[in-house]
Amino acid sequence: MPPHAIAQPADPWRELEAAARTSLARAVDAYNFLEDSELSELAHRHAHHVAALVGGLFGCNIESSEDTYWDVCRLTLMHDRWGMSAGFTSTRNCSLCAQDIDTCPHLLDTRYDITVRHARDGRCNVCGRLGCPHTDGETVSAFPRPVMSEMQLHEVSLVSRPRDPLARLAKIELSQDALGQALGEGPAGRDVCCYRCLHPCSGFSQLPNRH
Repeated sequence: MPPHAIAQPADPWRELEAAARTSLARAVDAYNFLEDSELSELAHRHAHHVAALVGGLFGCNIESSEDTYWDVCRLTLMHDRWGMSAGFTSTRNCSLCAQDIDTCPHLLDTRYDITVRHARDGRCNVCGRLGCPHTDGETVSAFPRPVMSEMQLHEVSLVSRPRDPLARLAKIELSQDALGQALGEGPAGRDVCCYRCLHPCSGFSQLPNRH
């Protein structure tokens, strides 16, 4: 193929920005998984380095809607060490036969030949994903996996260590008074740039002790 025929990215700078922001999200996810390990401080510093690159190259605006401002910065939200823990009950069915996985004949450590089929929502019965490469009707060797059904949610608690390390807050409303003090005047619906990722780390916020 001649050089002039090679497809070029429509907007390489926009694609670079998207890749950088995805890298920041993955760096924060890594810290959430490694929080209680010996690699936590390394993951913490890495997230700061990636965030500084994103903020320094592309900049960030604080999200706003109808005069309400939201903190959606992955780095700053990472420093709020709390998340959501759901209390629920459900049945766990086998992905191969749809029976109770505790009583069905399939063993979790054994591969079985299974015919691929996708549910109405597009979820694959082999891997459980949406938009996977498996094709309906083909036979695939796969391990059985638990599929939750008949789920009943009982409560959701704010905890310092959620069972799912990624069950973290995605946005927090910012006080108009605090923004006004930081800016010298109220934002009044204007776009507000954020440069917190370029400043030194100010530490973590923990949930208060409950007695």
